[in-house]
Amino acid sequence: MASRIKLLPENLINQIAAGEVVERPASVLKELVENSLDAGASRVEIDIEDGGRRLVRVEDNGCGLNKEELFLCLERHATSKLDAQSDLMSIGTLGFRGEALPSIASVSKMSITSSNATGEGHRLRIEGGKIIDLTPAAANQGTVIEVRDLFFNVPARRKFLKTPATETAHLTEIAQRYALSRTDLRLVFRDGGKETVKVDEKNDMASRILKILGQEAAGDLREFEQVNGDLKIKGWLAGPQLTARTGSSLFLFVLGRPVRDRLLFKAVTQGYGRTLPQGRWPQGVLLVDLDPARVDVNVHPAKTEVRFREPGVIFDLIAKAVTGIIDVSPLAPAASPITDEVEDLSEKSFRDIGGREPFPSFPVGAGPVSRTAGAIRAVARPGESDPKKFLAPFSMGKPSAHPQSKPPERDRLPPWMREDLATPQLNEPAAEPLAATGSPDPAPEELDSIYPLAQLHRSYILAQGPKGLYIIDQHAAHERILFNRLRSEMKKSGLPSQGLLFPLTIDLTPHEALAAAKLTDPLAHLGFHLEPFGGQTWAIRGLPPSLGTIEAKEALLEMLASAKSRLKHLEGAGLEMMLDDLSGSWLFSIACRAAVKAGDPLTIPEMESLIKDLSETDVGGYCPHGRPTVLTITLADLGRRFGRT
Repeated sequence: MASRIKLLPENLINQIAAGEVVERPASVLKELVENSLDAGASRVEIDIEDGGRRLVRVEDNGCGLNKEELFLCLERHATSKLDAQSDLMSIGTLGFRGEALPSIASVSKMSITSSNATGEGHRLRIEGGKIIDLTPAAANQGTVIEVRDLFFNVPARRKFLKTPATETAHLTEIAQRYALSRTDLRLVFRDGGKETVKVDEKNDMASRILKILGQEAAGDLREFEQVNGDLKIKGWLAGPQLTARTGSSLFLFVLGRPVRDRLLFKAVTQGYGRTLPQGRWPQGVLLVDLDPARVDVNVHPAKTEVRFREPGVIFDLIAKAVTGIIDVSPLAPAASPITDEVEDLSEKSFRDIGGREPFPSFPVGAGPVSRTAGAIRAVARPGESDPKKFLAPFSMGKPSAHPQSKPPERDRLPPWMREDLATPQLNEPAAEPLAATGSPDPAPEELDSIYPLAQLHRSYILAQGPKGLYIIDQHAAHERILFNRLRSEMKKSGLPSQGLLFPLTIDLTPHEALAAAKLTDPLAHLGFHLEPFGGQTWAIRGLPPSLGTIEAKEALLEMLASAKSRLKHLEGAGLEMMLDDLSGSWLFSIACRAAVKAGDPLTIPEMESLIKDLSETDVGGYCPHGRPTVLTITLADLGRRFGRT
């Protein structure tokens, strides 16, 4: 009886392998560029036609191949990048399996022209995996590979390709990734002869990001570097006001290898914290260099995923580094299309707008901004550790005397402002409203120089400043102020807790009990004091003074449920950052409840105090939700609307 088990033909084996390695023209380009870089190339030129269907061509100035190596490179599992089994545990090259070229050659019409240091060049032609001929060829040192008519012999695969525009977009993204992978690399990408990506060795990373991500992102770059032994993290990230709709604008590299790694993505977004708007992604570049033995790159056929030996160390180093640069100013202010028009604004400019002197300033009150009714719980300034003071109701009080201040000259104000400065009754908006320019990260000195004019619908503060009209969301701004104060106090000494005469008991699931055991100390810093009470039952012996019994139980269970699903996240990586995030969520809840609400009236002194506090607050341009706190209508916008420019 004939055996039903047969050895597959070599060409069919290669076509099956091509199904794993060659998904689309962009996959071909990735493999060819990686071969060029592994060959020591410092110059790579790429040409494509018809979205890569007709042609993908890569030319480099690497070490090149001799006549014998041209044949060997088409054999499966033939490679110059591994010598022994031990090398597999410490891979420092981009490629290593020896599958790419034979797989690509099996589903295309390929030619390889190469010359090494001897100066003798040859061209090898292959169609559908079969060698056509080998001929001498004039060539500089390096290699040129042309891949034509991809999937010409596998029509079913060819039908799955998208439109040329879509495939070109994927190819361009590959070129962009490698243009950002090294600052010593010259890379040119041409589509139908037209250059669309070009960088050279004179371009530093900021210049490359400018070319790839554009002026806005490059103008708001924050650079950082962290070193822990042989682990080195280096990054260039745009501020949270310049986020992307997808994660494709965040370029991640491990040992020069472009990756789409879940752990690295999570670490970067964790570092942004609540400054990152929901559904938005960071923009920039992150480079991770470490001992190759500490990372396994052999976990995915396309080599786009990696596995770290110590994921927690890498996660924490990245997240903390990102957090550190989000709270500081960018390397250069983001470019604005109308910056030049309002750069040099004096008080005369303000007088020209309305024909009056600037609105007189009021002294700032001593206490934090509060709801006027005084019925909310709020947060004392850092240093006030008394629980009663810390979460007690407060009110602003009247402004203190100041030798340079004077009351508003009410006779110069319109009637509605004289009757009620806080709640003007405005007319309906114009049919073509002004566009408010997002200014979610104003410099502290910019906020220092603005002063309130009025309150709009008891929800927004209208203020005048150097760029024009500033519109401040009173709830979002106060939320950020209170959140930062709570966070500062928690890091210093923990939030206050009110002991219970009779402890509360709470029954937990096994996973919740495990989370409670791991989170005992962090929860104590938040004002929750827990003790095991036997089995799955835990006793609550202290609560934050702002919560009632039922509310406290619900809040505790919510935090434990969140932690339960995250303790195993990323193989245990980032536990410390996870605890910080849980703490931040709880602090956010307190700040949200304590902040002034839309609809709460504010007096001019209260508005002034809120603006002052916001100017002294890190990341004051965003509320903890990630929404902007300040928008701007510039003088240039006003001038255009009134036909003055």
